[in-house]
Amino acid sequence: MQENNLFGWYNNSNQNQKEKEKEQNKYKTLLTVAVLIGVVLYPFLFVGVIPLVIVMSLDKKDQAAHIDDMNYKSFLKRGGSFFMALAGGFAIVNIACFILLIPRGYFSCYLLFPLNLLDTALIFTYQTVLALVMGGSGMGAALIAFSAFVSKRRVVSKEDERLKVTQSKDYEERRKNSFQESQRFTEEEEAAYQEAKRKGDVEKLLELRSRILLGASEFGKPYYLCTSELNKHVLIPGTTGSGKTTLIQLFVQHAAKFDIPLVLIDGKGARATLTEMETIASFYGRKVRVFTDTGHMKYNPIKHGNEVVIENKLVALAKTESEYYTIAAKLLLLGTVQLIDTFSEVTGFKRSLFLMQKYMMPRKVLDLFAKEIWKKKPDMFVIEVVAKTSNKKGKGPKKESIELSDDTEDTSSIAEPQKKEREGMDRQLRKRMESFEEQPETERIRLDPKTIDLDSYYQLVKRYSNLLTPQQLRIFERLFVRYEHKENPFYLYATSEALQSNINMLLDSELGRLFDPEGAEEELDIGEIAKNNEIVYISLNGLIYSEFIVVLAQMLVHDINYYASEMYIQGEEKPFFAIFDEPASYLNEAFIDTVNKTRGVGLCGIFTPQTMADIKKLGDQIDEQLVGNVNTLMVGKTNSPLEREYWSKSMGTYQDIELTSVVQQEAGYSDVGKSDWTGEKGTKRNVDRFIVHPNKIRKLKQGEYIVERKASSKEIPTQSVYIRSVSDWIKKQENEKKK
Repeated sequence: MQENNLFGWYNNSNQNQKEKEKEQNKYKTLLTVAVLIGVVLYPFLFVGVIPLVIVMSLDKKDQAAHIDDMNYKSFLKRGGSFFMALAGGFAIVNIACFILLIPRGYFSCYLLFPLNLLDTALIFTYQTVLALVMGGSGMGAALIAFSAFVSKRRVVSKEDERLKVTQSKDYEERRKNSFQESQRFTEEEEAAYQEAKRKGDVEKLLELRSRILLGASEFGKPYYLCTSELNKHVLIPGTTGSGKTTLIQLFVQHAAKFDIPLVLIDGKGARATLTEMETIASFYGRKVRVFTDTGHMKYNPIKHGNEVVIENKLVALAKTESEYYTIAAKLLLLGTVQLIDTFSEVTGFKRSLFLMQKYMMPRKVLDLFAKEIWKKKPDMFVIEVVAKTSNKKGKGPKKESIELSDDTEDTSSIAEPQKKEREGMDRQLRKRMESFEEQPETERIRLDPKTIDLDSYYQLVKRYSNLLTPQQLRIFERLFVRYEHKENPFYLYATSEALQSNINMLLDSELGRLFDPEGAEEELDIGEIAKNNEIVYISLNGLIYSEFIVVLAQMLVHDINYYASEMYIQGEEKPFFAIFDEPASYLNEAFIDTVNKTRGVGLCGIFTPQTMADIKKLGDQIDEQLVGNVNTLMVGKTNSPLEREYWSKSMGTYQDIELTSVVQQEAGYSDVGKSDWTGEKGTKRNVDRFIVHPNKIRKLKQGEYIVERKASSKEIPTQSVYIRSVSDWIKKQENEKKK
């Protein structure tokens, strides 16, 4: 058995050795042929090296320019067949020229050293130059084709090629000075904008409007993001200090320069964000309108939209743990909006939360209906009741004294006919007496609608409800009559206490004044913001009003939704930046869905959470929905290993090869039991590598983001970008002006 193994090993070893020798012989043969051709055609070889050097230099630059693209092949590798065909074509042309046209010209090329030392009748002429050019071009094409062949045969992983660049001195220098690198192209971009604006060059302004200069790529090139890509939404996760505020400034600057409406909803209420926005807007002659808990701008969330839109806006106030009570609250919302709209013509009502708060009290609602009935029946509150009988002497109706026959009287002496007549008279007298008994006295009184009990009030209004208009009657039936089979007709009001309490809590708090549109100098209106291309900052103090941030954000996003519906009807599309900073404070499933449906009218949703873990805590797989609904991803610095791995997996992998080498022990080169000598054998296998390795995310610096773009019409590789600081550039400009 051991012999068989021994001989088997020997035979395999022998076979491998023969195959290896065979490969070496192929290489030696090819090299020998190449050397012979070079010796024979040496003058053309000298000239042919020139195009080879040029092409190799261009190929190196081409590879460096596309080092970020893992699937890119340089034109030398792609054009191997072309260069081979070109070499063949030149060979045919040279042979034809040599035989038919300028044979002396080709021979005279050999007057180059060392054959110029020989005595010949050949001399340099224009034919010599022409032959050198033709022959050198053919030889250059052959050398390039040979280089392409060798390049294709060379086994080098994409990772190794990338490492050559990322470990180069230039790359390290750029990363070390990333801030200066990011600002490198700002002056050129701004100069182009100012020049186009001065000349009124509309075409150039539209070109600049269609792109945003983010900064510089890790490979030293200007990095632009198309404005149209924002329309398919952007996600910018990054921990505190990663540079999200700097990135947001770019969108604010672009909106200020090109009159694009922008709304920023800040979930944490950071003063620094507002300050930077105002600095940037002011530089371009724009103003930032501010809606905060300390400001004077007012907001009327129920100003626009039908009852369904309003119900969707206020649904956060209506929701309870019980679906039963939530549905009742939604019905009350719908009914109350319909009530206000129905009576707006006769009362001059203008929608507001305070008006809705008032008419969620059933007595106030009954007052509305009663007032309309009273116009047609002024005595509706006047009723007749039984008067109370007084015990005082001389009061009350006077009774007539009537004497009846005594039943105990002896009637035996009375004849029978007379007796019957007497009894008939007695019966008549008794009836007459009964008719004179005391009758109840009635009186007319007027009811007070402020004090009458609700049940009686409802019954009174219902009695005369036929005097209401058909529309008013429908609302009355929706709010009351259809619930008579319940415990009482006030079912909706009784089961919607949570809704009423939430509205009361919001309007009775310090924030209540923000929702009172009466006498407002400024009003927050998404439609007006879009129409006038305004920049608006919206925030509440997250430490104090965290419960109301969710409500406010949902109201605003439904206002955006309503604006979008109006744009759909008009068939218009217009860019509108909506930045949702720290969205973990107010995000939900309906929120994402609503924002996503407004893409068709130009809405650009930009979400900037600190971590996806914050979003994940909201439940309902909202984190997955958010990632699934964005097409541009900008990942900044994160401290969580799980988060880094999550983003690496999200950005996917590319196919590469992995090379291994055999490490063996050879006597005299190492200690016993150690292997450190690399042998000539190895293996090659296909592997999947992360496009962005978690370690790369871990090493990100402040202001450095990895950008993945799925919405671009071109295939743009994922890479790191050094984000430029707009506020720092503006401060620099202002300091220079002062000097």
